[in-house]
Amino acid sequence: MLKHFFITLIVLSALPLSAQDPDWHVVPKDDLLGNRGPIAKELLATTDEGKMLQIWQRPETDEGILYLKMLAAKRLGTHGTKAAVPVLIPKLDSPIEGFYARYALETIPGDEVDEALAKAAAGVKPETLAGILTTLGVRANPKSAAAAKNFLKNENKDVRKAAGYAYAKTAGDEAIEFFTQKSIDPVLADSGFLLAEEYAAKGNKETAIKIYDALAAADIENYKKEAAVFWGILIRGNAGIDLLVKQLNSESPKYYAVGLKAARELSGGADVTKALIAQLDKQVDPFRKSLLVRAIGGRTDKDSIAVSLPVIETLTKSGDDKVQVAAVDSLRYVGGPSSLPVLLTAVKGSEKVAAAAKNTLENLSGKEIDDAIVKLLSSSDAATKITAINLISERRIKTGALQKELGNADAGVRKAALDAMGQTATLGDLPMLLKVLDKADSDEEADSIVEILKSACTRMPQNEASAEVAKQIASSSDEVKGNLLDLLREIGGAKAMEITEQYAWGNNAALKDKATQNIGSWRSPQDLDLIAKAALKLAKESTDNKYINRGLGGYLRLARQFNMSEERRIQMCNEVFTLAKQDSIKVNVIDVYWRYPSLKTLAEAVKYLDNDKFKDKAAETVVKLAEKLQGKDPAIKAAMEKVIAKSSVQSVKEAAKRVLDKQ
Repeated sequence: MLKHFFITLIVLSALPLSAQDPDWHVVPKDDLLGNRGPIAKELLATTDEGKMLQIWQRPETDEGILYLKMLAAKRLGTHGTKAAVPVLIPKLDSPIEGFYARYALETIPGDEVDEALAKAAAGVKPETLAGILTTLGVRANPKSAAAAKNFLKNENKDVRKAAGYAYAKTAGDEAIEFFTQKSIDPVLADSGFLLAEEYAAKGNKETAIKIYDALAAADIENYKKEAAVFWGILIRGNAGIDLLVKQLNSESPKYYAVGLKAARELSGGADVTKALIAQLDKQVDPFRKSLLVRAIGGRTDKDSIAVSLPVIETLTKSGDDKVQVAAVDSLRYVGGPSSLPVLLTAVKGSEKVAAAAKNTLENLSGKEIDDAIVKLLSSSDAATKITAINLISERRIKTGALQKELGNADAGVRKAALDAMGQTATLGDLPMLLKVLDKADSDEEADSIVEILKSACTRMPQNEASAEVAKQIASSSDEVKGNLLDLLREIGGAKAMEITEQYAWGNNAALKDKATQNIGSWRSPQDLDLIAKAALKLAKESTDNKYINRGLGGYLRLARQFNMSEERRIQMCNEVFTLAKQDSIKVNVIDVYWRYPSLKTLAEAVKYLDNDKFKDKAAETVVKLAEKLQGKDPAIKAAMEKVIAKSSVQSVKEAAKRVLDKQ
């Protein structure tokens, strides 16, 4: 109810208010601006009940007065006395005022409030009556029980429901007999649950059990009966085992589900778990048995795990996939280091079982599990080693033991170890990994190692990783040097570019070729300025046309693909057009513009319509830009007219006319 009050407070606080006369309890319009003015502020601060009641004695119900009555009700709930009763009670049958009045009356002390509410219940509208009964329930005065009881058979459903709530909250032991009737009104069942909870909270489990059992047998909705069984099991503790087992043997899927839920939540430790285990062999249906296995695996207290773990581990070898998968999944919650051999066996099982085992192995938590997995590397079985290495990779286990496996005689083990190093290596491991690349037996193996190194280096500090790569380049063959230059491109950053440029301007032709290619294809957006500087230097300072064109191509690629300001993109395109000696490069400049439609790029593309060599490409680009801009603008109109005048391609002229027709 408090929540609803504040929701109403927020909503009404946004409404415009009417002007009133100048008495204290009147709300001049200007006073209600901003924080609703000084009257509202005073109401929220005062403890003077008289001032609060002055507002409630106003007959008006305009928005301004209603707002102040709401504030007064809030304060009366804390500071009101029986003096407020004769003022508030007459307002109960009003939809808005009645709500505010009940809010205040809920917490004003004294039997006078309850007596007045009970008396007011006669002759009001059903919705008001339901609200009054709810307020009596909130107040929970035993003297209101008789008033609540009078309405338990009212023809209005909402009234009966509110009466049930009030009766459960006020009648005490008198209510037990009523709520344990087999023929109880289904509308009142919720109040029966409330009564049971109250007795349970007071430690009177016997009475709570009596109510839950009665509700389970009553003629009410099935889902409420199922809920009563569930709570009846839980409140009994160990004494609820028989009732739990009964549900697990029920033919009803819903009661079986009740049993499974209770199996997970029932306290009682090992005794309950043993009872559940005893039911496994009685489950003929593999699906039901698998659900029970999961319920047993959901009991994760220490005593339960002690008795369930051996059983669950055995069930991982059961003949039925559903049961095996359930058992393997359960080991994720109850398993430990001792479960590893069982799970490694399960990895070799059917596709579903193997997938479940892999998932469990990846998610079993604890340093003991990590240590046990690392110990598996001492196995002489290659398959076990590979499984262990893959788990080390998935779990990101930091261990130096992987390095030894990089020299294993088994190619599969070596490959798995390399992959794992890619996921777990730190900067300190990088020199060793780089040396492995130097020993690659084939281009295919080298490419694989480079991919692994890329994965590892992306998690390391850029400049430090690049420095380690530079050291290895110095002592490697030209072929490996090329691979390492590719690695620098993936690492990115200032140091990687610095090293790459050294080789781009060096005397080794093969490495010069590789380095310049990498400058032109550098991928790191954050390195935009570094790439632009290096590519432009190639274009301006190289004496070899191949490298000049490579620099220009790389520089233009940045304008075409990277995010940057429009002004910078246009500037870079103009630089390339000016520096380029080949028309094939110049024409690519025009091609950049249609990718970034704006009036500025349109204006740039229009300039090339005056160049006889490029006017047709420019016309095509200008029309594409205009089509993308889709607006009406004098610049677009002028551009289309110029295309029509300059282009020699009929289809482009026609496209320009179509755009022009829309201007």
